Amino acid sequence: MPKIRFRFGIAAASLAFGHAVTVPSGIPITTYRDDYESPSLQPALTDDTVEGFLFHRFQSPSSIQASLESLKKRNPLKKFRGKDGRRGMVSSTKLNGDWVLAESKQVAVNCTVDEVLTAYMSAELQEQWNEKDVIKCTFHQIQYDEDEEDSNAKDSSERRIVPRIPGVRSLHRNDNNDKSGGIIYRQDLVLKSQRVIRSHTGIMRYCQSVTIDKIGQDKYSVLVNLDPHQQGGTAKRPFESLSVYVGLQQAGKNVNIYAAGVMKVNRNVVPNLLIFDASGIAGSMAGKGTLWLAGHFEQRRASTSENRQ
Repeated sequence: MPKIRFRFGIAAASLAFGHAVTVPSGIPITTYRDDYESPSLQPALTDDTVEGFLFHRFQSPSSIQASLESLKKRNPLKKFRGKDGRRGMVSSTKLNGDWVLAESKQVAVNCTVDEVLTAYMSAELQEQWNEKDVIKCTFHQIQYDEDEEDSNAKDSSERRIVPRIPGVRSLHRNDNNDKSGGIIYRQDLVLKSQRVIRSHTGIMRYCQSVTIDKIGQDKYSVLVNLDPHQQGGTAKRPFESLSVYVGLQQAGKNVNIYAAGVMKVNRNVVPNLLIFDASGIAGSMAGKGTLWLAGHFEQRRASTSENRQ
């Protein structure tokens, strides 16, 4: 059975921008807050609520995993180790219709969360680890006014669907001690043509928005969503909808990385007869495609050890 593989992630330039909150990595982020948000604010994913589902900001990895426990079927995580150095645990679960849940866990050794974020946002590393599938990644920093976004929503239920993108405000704006620089990233992706059965998709283009929130001193919560205002995307982009969560947590000298993605596969790209699997589109954003981080830091550790000998 043929498989389609898209292995790409987030890459961005570390640019100075206005009043951005900048962390030790030097990368402007969206928001800082002292602690995670209440788990009760993250809706549960069920077989009946997958349409329009989004992961919410400021949630912990444990809260995200708990929100998935209501699914009737959820495939377990399995160990994976790729020839290129990717390592970790992955799973992919087919949901109703064309929806898919993908998850991954990995450990980046001998590093800090800021170093992992720096690697995660490196265009050079993204191209190095995903050169078989990605033609070009470009990133733009954007300031967005949260009040404007809210005013365009007709009611509270609609506002819950819109990804929260805070604007530039006071650095101490509420009881949670949120510090917002109003910076999000727009990622423009150009992907190589992929073979589907006896034809090819052609070059694919689409955009996604990325928010980076730092929680306390040693945690990050990153969200990736399709850009609702994207222009220039091709009809044959791999997803019609996606919401991806990536959580980074310091654990001693290592960093634990958990990722989960809920995606609606574009049937203009993937025929109905094609079986989903964790190495294909289903697992590309939050499955095997993200495990290069563990591989990268393992290679760095090995290189450092050799240099000391």
